[in-house]
Amino acid sequence: MEPKDNIALLGIAATLVVALVNLVYMIRNSRKTAFVNTVTTSRLKWIDSLRDKVSSFIAVTQRILDPGPKDAQNVNALLRERDALMHQIILHLNPHDAEDQAIQHSVEQMVGLTSKAKSTPELQGLLVDLRKGNSSVSQKRMDAS
Repeated sequence: MEPKDNIALLGIAATLVVALVNLVYMIRNSRKTAFVNTVTTSRLKWIDSLRDKVSSFIAVTQRILDPGPKDAQNVNALLRERDALMHQIILHLNPHDAEDQAIQHSVEQMVGLTSKAKSTPELQGLLVDLRKGNSSVSQKRMDAS
């Protein structure tokens, strides 16, 4: 074998090693990317679900406080819907996060205040705070991903 053949074989072997290292790196990188994309997608679904629950809770609470002609007959159904939404919202929240606990406390306060079936400035303030608090929690979760 001539020296140029040895150099050619060495070049082929080096290219093979580099190609294998690149393959391993690409496989690992694609797995990490797939995991991050899955987590991000799950967080987006969670945020959308929480927003839907909060907006429904606020709407039902408003209908309980100011029932229209159709709602006046269905107050008990509205109360059941409000209670179900309250529990769903609480289950969406992190029990160890201070902001999530503040949202839970607000929701529980609103349930107590709506049992009086009278709109108060405190209740209206809680509804606004809930809407704002939900937005900040959603933004915090997206920033974490």
